[in-house]
Amino acid sequence: MKKLARAVAVLLATTGMAVLAACSGGGSSAQSSGAEGYTLRIGTTSTTGTPAGNIGWGDKKGILKSDLAAAGVTNIKYSYFQSGADIVSALLAGAVDVAAVGDTPGLSSKGNGGDVTLLSLDSYNEDMWLVGAKGGPTTIQGLAGKSVAAATGTQRDRSIRQLLDLAGLTTRVTVSNLGTPQALAALKSGKIAGTVLGGADAYTLTQQGYPVLDRLSKHKGLGGVGTDVALKSFVSKHPGFEKAWQNAIVSINRDILGHFDDYLTWVSQLDGISVALERKGTDRKTFNTEPYPAAGIAELQTSLDFLEKQGDIKKPYKVADWVAESSGDQS
Repeated sequence: MKKLARAVAVLLATTGMAVLAACSGGGSSAQSSGAEGYTLRIGTTSTTGTPAGNIGWGDKKGILKSDLAAAGVTNIKYSYFQSGADIVSALLAGAVDVAAVGDTPGLSSKGNGGDVTLLSLDSYNEDMWLVGAKGGPTTIQGLAGKSVAAATGTQRDRSIRQLLDLAGLTTRVTVSNLGTPQALAALKSGKIAGTVLGGADAYTLTQQGYPVLDRLSKHKGLGGVGTDVALKSFVSKHPGFEKAWQNAIVSINRDILGHFDDYLTWVSQLDGISVALERKGTDRKTFNTEPYPAAGIAELQTSLDFLEKQGDIKKPYKVADWVAESSGDQS
C-alpha cells in the first residue's frame, strides 16, 4: 500500500539521500549470487524513512529476508522515493533491483520499452477517492472548467484521469502535475478543485469536511494494484529470485490477514492516526495470497487499456502475456 506523504521536507531529503546511496555503489547488489550472497536493493515510497505497508510489515516481522534467503539474499537495502514513477526511473537506471510501485508505473515501464519482469502483485482492489476542495464542487460534474492535480505517471494520476474520462470530462478539466504533498497544499489553499487519495488518507480529509466527488470502487472493475517489478537482467542473474519473492509476498499477506489488528495498530502508529481510522481505510480484500490473483490481473488490464487509449503506452501488450512471460523467468 503506498501511503500519503505528510512530511514533505523529510521525504524529499530521504529521497535524495537514497538515490545517491543507491547509485554510489555502497550497499549495492552483489556481482553474483554465490555463497556469500548479496544485498537486495528495494525502491519504495515511505513517509518515515522506514519500509511501509505490507513490504514494511514483512521487513518488521523478518518474513521478507527469511523467504528471500532461498535466492541468496543476505541483506536488504531500501531506497525511498516520492512517487512510483521515480522508483521505476531508478530501476531502469540500475539504482535499485526491485521497484514496489502502483499499477501505472509498472504498466508504463513495460509498455514503453522497459525490459522488466512482473515479479508479483502485492495488493489489488485498492480504492482511490477523488476529493474536492472545501467550498468547491460537490460532484465530479462540478469540476468542469476547473483544475485538479496528481503526479504524472502515477497510480493517482491514472485514477483521476480515469474517473474524469468516465464522467465525460477529459477535455473539460485540467490535470496539473503535482506531487501528493504539493497537491494537498494546493487543495487546502483552494488553488485546485480536487485531487485523488487512497485509504485512511482520504478518510482523514473527509472527516475534515472535504467532499468526495467520486471513487474507483463505485465503478465495476476499477481498482489500484500494487506491482513489483525488476529488470529481466537482474532476474536472470539471480536464479530462483522471482519464486522466492512471490513466496515472500504471499507469506507477508497471509501474516497480515492472520494478525490484522496488529497490522492496523502498527500502520496507524506510522501514519500518526487512530487505529479506528486506519481500519476504515484498510480493506482486508486488498491483500492477495497468490502472486497473480485473477481479479488483480483483470484490474491491471483495465488500467492498461485506459493508458493505451490515452496514448501513454507506446508498445501495446496484454497483462496476461506479461504474466506468462514473467513466470517463464522462474527457475
